[in-house]
Amino acid sequence: MVECELCNSKDATRKAKVEGVILRVCDECVKYGEEIPEIEFKSTKKFFKIEEPKETLKSGFHITLKRTREKMGLTQEDVAKKLKEKLSVIKRIEDGWEPPINLIRKLEKFFNIKLTEELKEEVFERKTRKDITIGDIVEVS
Repeated sequence: MVECELCNSKDATRKAKVEGVILRVCDECVKYGEEIPEIEFKSTKKFFKIEEPKETLKSGFHITLKRTREKMGLTQEDVAKKLKEKLSVIKRIEDGWEPPINLIRKLEKFFNIKLTEELKEEVFERKTRKDITIGDIVEVS
């Protein structure tokens, strides 16, 4: 509970402007000034929860992609035409560039392969102050 700034009672639930100063006051002391109504603010902003990705690209995904394309006897240009993508995009992907998820899905469907894997969550054991060493804090390169 908040104390009244005029009489120090424990139930100051209102605000009033008394002699030019805004104070928290009780029901009795509000008469000594001009009451200021409480204003409720409603946010019009919508907040969206950003979900962390549950999948990640496999290590060496671009090598898998290139080998699969070559086994099918296709050129980078053929793949670009069939997927309606630019040749430069296909080249960049095979060089290791990570494309957006929609393009990854397109490639997985076209080649009938899996380029992503489930993201593994690592659990770290928390150390107490007694267990911490200087090596835990300093990173040596």
